Amino acid sequence: MSDYVYELAKKHHSVRRFKDQPLSEDVVRKLVEAGQSASTSSYLQTYSIIGVEDPEIKAQLKEVSGQQYVVDNGYLFVFVLDYYRHNLINEDVEQHMETSFESAEGLLVGAIDVALVSENIALAAEDMGYGIVYLGSLRNDVGRVREILDLPEYAFPLFGMAVGEPAEDENGSPKPRLPFEHIFHKNVYNSNKADQKETLNAYDQRVSKYYQDRTNGVRNETWSQQVAGFLSGKARLDMLEQLNKAGLMKR
Repeated sequence: MSDYVYELAKKHHSVRRFKDQPLSEDVVRKLVEAGQSASTSSYLQTYSIIGVEDPEIKAQLKEVSGQQYVVDNGYLFVFVLDYYRHNLINEDVEQHMETSFESAEGLLVGAIDVALVSENIALAAEDMGYGIVYLGSLRNDVGRVREILDLPEYAFPLFGMAVGEPAEDENGSPKPRLPFEHIFHKNVYNSNKADQKETLNAYDQRVSKYYQDRTNGVRNETWSQQVAGFLSGKARLDMLEQLNKAGLMKR
């Protein structure tokens, strides 16, 4: 039994600096095909992937994201939760399928499908020697992204992914994850506050040391501090409204 995929997954880290070297059409096709091989709920395949090559479209998406690597990369993928094709089928059948894909469950099914596809692509890309970084920042203005990409009803952009050859000075490294014992629960969830807080405190110290070592002492933020800052400042409170405008999450 080989540990190759395990070792590859353990090496993952976000790459934010890429060489100015585009991906070939063959590589892009292979990555998308790897993504399509992911599991999909009930064979619904509730996703589409938009490969963005046009510099002007990339520039517009950068305005939404605010991140330079939306433009400077080997290739840019945008992952779309997509029930548009299902709605086309709905027009020709007697059943009322929109009850499903306009529901909260439909949203979950679609989002899970997209996540599985994207992670297959990420792992395949890293196996080929490329680096990747996810771009949730495209949700900073979902309405604008839908306009830029000309998305129809029932199609909703969830996130992007920049892929490319890591730059020579790219020196990222895997961030320490929560301890195995903290995230893996046997049979039932362990919600004991004392146990949870003890583990979190130890993990905070580990993350703080990681940042100190990476920045020569400039940064010493703990994981808890990072989470508190993020979750208190990036609510994107228009998301339900934007989902509704796309025809989703109505039930």
